[in-house]
Amino acid sequence: ICWMRGVTLMLVLVAPQMAEARQSQSQKPLRFFEISGGMGISIHSTPSLADYINITARPRQLLDEFSSAVEFFITPELQVSEEWSMGLEYSLLLKSYTLDDRSGFSRSEFSYQVHMPTLLLHYLVIGEGYKVKFGGGVGYHIAKFNQSFLSYGTSDDFTAKSIGVKLEAVGNTKFDDTFYGSIGIDLRWDFLGTLKKPDGSEAFDRTTSTTAKMNFFSAGLKFGVTFRLY
Repeated sequence: ICWMRGVTLMLVLVAPQMAEARQSQSQKPLRFFEISGGMGISIHSTPSLADYINITARPRQLLDEFSSAVEFFITPELQVSEEWSMGLEYSLLLKSYTLDDRSGFSRSEFSYQVHMPTLLLHYLVIGEGYKVKFGGGVGYHIAKFNQSFLSYGTSDDFTAKSIGVKLEAVGNTKFDDTFYGSIGIDLRWDFLGTLKKPDGSEAFDRTTSTTAKMNFFSAGLKFGVTFRLY
């Protein structure tokens, strides 16, 4: 009887503390898992590639060092602590040119796409109905470049691949518990190196006696949507 009274007394003392612990756990904010996607416009500088393309262009069509390009992205992201999250972004940058050659009797086409998977780390500022992320990341990027000389019926493909770095700030506006709108700005530095054919031969600039490199800097504005899953 004594030991039963002791157990009863212990339960009376411990039960409120257990209930309080469960209540505090239930009130603890859930860490999110979300998927974002969208598109944007980037202003980027590819000086080496612009010089390479300008060899064939008419003077009135010479490319500027800076030009615009379209970019598409998708990013799954997981909150790893109260103030930090990690994501894996896949982004695709697309650009093309059609130019008359210097003779004026034929045309040339140049296009490239840059595949940019990037591991991201974000610092979170979360408020009522909004979320802001600051951060960046690094990834191994691959550029594919094609040049076609229409009058000769020839076409060549080149590839460059190496490291790219990104900094960004993204704001999310809440529409409901699972759906957000997003707008972001970012800066990129890609150091992809020399463009090469599958056989290893390089894209060579005969005017400057240098190889064409797919190194670039870009500044982008992105719009998208975010679906939050817990």
